[in-house]
Amino acid sequence: MPMPSARPGLSLVPGDVLAAMEKIHKAGFDVWVVGGALRDFLLEVEPKDWDLATSASTGKISSLFPRVIPVGIRHGTVQVHTSTRDIEVTSFEPSGQAGILKDLGRRDFTINSLALSYPDGVLVDPNGGREDLRAGLIRAVGNPRDRFSEDPLRIVRAARMRAIYSFEVDAGTFAAMRECSGKLESVSGERIRDEILKILLARDVSGAFALLRKSGAFGRLLPCLDEGSYTPAHTGSGVGIYEHILSCIVNSPERTRVRLAALFHQIALPTDEAAPEGLPSDFRRESSRSAKVIMKWWNMSNRNIDEVSSLVLHQLPLEAISWSDIRIRQFITTVNPALLEDFTALAEAEILSEGYPGAIEETQSRIEGIRRLGDRMRVQLERLSASNVRELALSGDDIIKILDIPPGPEVGKVLRHLFDLVVKNPDINTRERLSRIVETEKNRGN
Repeated sequence: MPMPSARPGLSLVPGDVLAAMEKIHKAGFDVWVVGGALRDFLLEVEPKDWDLATSASTGKISSLFPRVIPVGIRHGTVQVHTSTRDIEVTSFEPSGQAGILKDLGRRDFTINSLALSYPDGVLVDPNGGREDLRAGLIRAVGNPRDRFSEDPLRIVRAARMRAIYSFEVDAGTFAAMRECSGKLESVSGERIRDEILKILLARDVSGAFALLRKSGAFGRLLPCLDEGSYTPAHTGSGVGIYEHILSCIVNSPERTRVRLAALFHQIALPTDEAAPEGLPSDFRRESSRSAKVIMKWWNMSNRNIDEVSSLVLHQLPLEAISWSDIRIRQFITTVNPALLEDFTALAEAEILSEGYPGAIEETQSRIEGIRRLGDRMRVQLERLSASNVRELALSGDDIIKILDIPPGPEVGKVLRHLFDLVVKNPDINTRERLSRIVETEKNRGN
């Protein structure tokens, strides 16, 4: 990690953020850049989120800007929309130096308790944030127990900082994390979700998960995974479920959907010695069900829940490498075709994470097999003439006319039969050929 820069100045601030600060300043209020943008700039990382603190009230901010969203109005925070980004603006009091120092004293970690004044560009660092950046240290502002009691989610946020920067946690801060981990039960699922998703896409997922486990927080967030830490993921592999899942996450591409599927893909494996050897026949279904429960608690969108739970439910088995073209088409019609690349990515990560000793050549062979399978899936997706019964060349009304039967379950049964035939032979999906099949089977039945 680069050494922090000595003095940032206002040159680091984007034009739209400067314009917003100028408007607030001209209205007669103090305004400061605060938080993560300064931390990232000092670490020579391009800032992503820009936050301001001001002596102006939220009502005054709302009157100054045309588009303001009350994202955290109870805590004095609104979101100002510019043509480039959304800026979070938090009100503080009293005005002047005393106000900004009070605001910084309530922040989570010293590396986030920095402020840059407008218009003179003076950096304020009352809690030693720059020193901790140099030391690569995550340290709570003031009394860590007070900070975690104010907002227990800060425990998970410390792990997120660990995941992004590979910093160590100060001993006193870690002790408070352990002491306050039980308070996480009061935090909403949505807020926990946001932190977990950021951790999953960070460069040091392993370090973050290790910190959460040591602090006792992991069991509050994903108890079923924490309890299965020492249960073998695969018979004879010598790798526990927790270690295997963590490896699978790391070996997955940096896509939220795939990494979530990797997190959940074996979450329902047996966790006691009395369980039968190998994987239970329904482990995919149970893992998918558990994933849905957690994602609903996290208040994820129905689309995200459906996609991730489908990746877990329909995980590609090893024998998929040898599937016939027909079996591949059957699989494609069972899942969302848009997820095919994710299915093969998850399968590849699973193979890389199996943990069988001395199996490098076999692992590489399986990886190559999965990649060939991905190529074959793309070919068969192109070849499919119908991915569901609605895409058949023959409709339900056509079936009713040909068979001279009333609407009802029998029509659906015939359509499903035709669809099965089309999956096996996509070339027959024409009105003429399907009509002929229905007529032939009707005559045969008579």
